[in-house]
Amino acid sequence: MAKREFLVAPLLLEMARTTNTSINVEYSLDVDDKLSGFLNYFLIANQDLIIIEAKKKDIDNGFNQLAVELIALDKYEDNEEIEILYGAVTLGDLWKFGILDRKNKHIVKNIHSHTIPENTGEVFSILMGIVAG
Repeated sequence: MAKREFLVAPLLLEMARTTNTSINVEYSLDVDDKLSGFLNYFLIANQDLIIIEAKKKDIDNGFNQLAVELIALDKYEDNEEIEILYGAVTLGDLWKFGILDRKNKHIVKNIHSHTIPENTGEVFSILMGIVAG
């Protein structure tokens, strides 16, 4: 198990326990032949959330991957009442958050980065706020 799983799993498990959120690991998302793959973590709650583990310790390329997966989820998700899709990319000890505005087809990358363990409470609060809707 990689270092990032040791940092990510406790946060997600505590959040799931507290909010009755379902966590899907390596969730298969198959939209079409060009948009398919696996979401590292897909949390199903009042407001769904996808979490991507950045490859090669590259948070910027990880965010690009997150953007593509948010677009795929937008095409996959048939509930048009959901206006915003939420996502996060992590290295385990570094987190960045983003959203996809489904109506305007616009991705927003939060300019702030959050580090673990320094900002563990803040990351946990953000995750809780998202899934609580």
